Amino acid sequence: MIIEFENAELETLYVTPLNALKGKQKFPAEVIKQYKKKLSVLIGIKALEDLRPFKGLNFEYLKGDRKGQCSIRLNDQYRLIFVPTQDGNFQILLIKEISKYYE
Repeated sequence: MIIEFENAELETLYVTPLNALKGKQKFPAEVIKQYKKKLSVLIGIKALEDLRPFKGLNFEYLKGDRKGQCSIRLNDQYRLIFVPTQDGNFQILLIKEISKYYE
């Protein structure tokens, strides 16, 4: 899977080691660790349906005003929101946000 980021902040969180992130972070350290771990899972899959066996991810297609988006669980409070797109033979996931989904 090819990963793209909607904004530089999300990309920086992924590529920068946790101990090298500067200043107070918007998200708790454990959420950032899970974000990095779950992105590695997304990079390693060939299709979204490959996420179904990972019950702990709670993968779902979103509805309502978030139709067209998907999410996986980072922890009990936070979810990773992304949009799947197709570019020829390549499936791309646009990482949109880390969300306190139920707020």
